Amino acid sequence: MREVLLEKLRTEKFLQIALDFIDINNAIKVVNEVKDLENEIIEIGTPLLKSFGIEGIRKIKSIVPDKIIVADTKTADAGDVEVEIAKLGGANIMTVLGIMDDSTIHSAVKKARELDILVQADLINVKNVYERAKELKQLGVDIIGFHVGLDVQKSRGISVADLKSEIRKVSELDLLISIAGGLNKDRILELIDLPVSIYVVGGAITQSKEPKNVSKEIVNILKGR
Repeated sequence: MREVLLEKLRTEKFLQIALDFIDINNAIKVVNEVKDLENEIIEIGTPLLKSFGIEGIRKIKSIVPDKIIVADTKTADAGDVEVEIAKLGGANIMTVLGIMDDSTIHSAVKKARELDILVQADLINVKNVYERAKELKQLGVDIIGFHVGLDVQKSRGISVADLKSEIRKVSELDLLISIAGGLNKDRILELIDLPVSIYVVGGAITQSKEPKNVSKEIVNILKGR
C-alpha cells in the first residue's frame, strides 16, 4: 500500500480537504458533500483529532473508505505511539513536527514502515527549511509539508503562497511536497506550476456554502481542465 500511495502522489496533484472542526457532525456533513470527487485527500484536522481521537478517524474513514486519509497529529514526542494511533483509526498518512528532535522523527518513520503508512514532516516554525528538509529526507520522511499556521497568517498577513522560492528549492531534494496555509482557488491558480503534490485547503471549502462546487473547481484546476 505504501509504495502504491507514493506512486500516486508522485504522478498526480491532489486536493487535501482539512476538516478543522471541533464538532464531528460538521465534518461529516462536508465529507458527505465532497466524497464523490476524484484526486481528493481527506484530512482529520488537529482540532477534530483532539476532540474525537481514533474514533473520529474511524468515523470519517467509514464514509470514504477508498479515500486517502491524513491524521494531522502534529506529533511532538513518542512518534511510534502516534503512528499507531493514526493506523488504528485507518489513516494512510500521519504528521510529525519537523522542528522536533530527530529521535522523534526516527521513531515515527520506523513504526510507519512497520505499519505501512506514510509520514509527513510539517515545517511549521522551522527557520531554515532547506537544511531541515535535507535532514528530514535522511531520516526517511515521505512528504515535506510547507505550512503557514493560522496565527502567523493573521499576525503577519502572509500565506504559503509567499514561500514559492523555498518550495522550489526544497523540491530539488526529490521529496514529495504538500503546502498549506491560506490556500483558496485563486492562490492555487498562482501556484499550480510549482512541484507540489498536495494542496491543502481548509476554510475556503469547509466554510463555504457550496463545499462540493468549490472543491470541484479546485480539482479541475489540479487536473488541468
